[in-house]
Amino acid sequence: MKATAELKPLQRLLEASAIMLSEPMKEQFRDSLKRFMIPKGRILVDLGQVSRCLYFIEKGAMRTYYLRGSEDITSLLVSDGDIVCIAESFLLQKPSNDVLETLEDTIGYSISYDAYRNLVNQDLQMAGLAVQLLEQHLINFTDRVKVFKYLSVEQRVAHYISQPSSLLRRIPDHYIATYLGTTAATFSRCLKTINMDKVL
Repeated sequence: MKATAELKPLQRLLEASAIMLSEPMKEQFRDSLKRFMIPKGRILVDLGQVSRCLYFIEKGAMRTYYLRGSEDITSLLVSDGDIVCIAESFLLQKPSNDVLETLEDTIGYSISYDAYRNLVNQDLQMAGLAVQLLEQHLINFTDRVKVFKYLSVEQRVAHYISQPSSLLRRIPDHYIATYLGTTAATFSRCLKTINMDKVL
């Protein structure tokens, strides 16, 4: 059975900001956002660089990955309606151990670290929105840990492709495979054993 779509982080932020923020703060928030159109395959943050921006994705896909020997391992997959940065590097303004790249031509908005800090430091409601996003990120991370702890590889694959946020057929399978902690060959075998009508 196909999973029920949930409110994506960007939509959640926009709806909450419409209710919680004063008109001057809404205007300042809008003025802080910079429109972007970034082509597929662009590295936004490389190893050793500082993550300078938070990205709000309207349409497209990105991933973060780290290197293990000569192999790159996908640590995060995001797409339409998601919000992304390399959190540790962005929040602490320290060199990144991960890479952030676009997997599709991607459009949306970005906000710089300085603008982000200025907004959350001067307005309690904006700070509250930031806390909500961090809480949701923590919940999502906890859910992913549970998936790895309790599910077999085949179950992880079935669980992932049943999600509305699945990027199956949008990006190369080997990115999804490493994200799920397996190889491209095992991922392909799992797809052949899964009843796609039940999960898609």
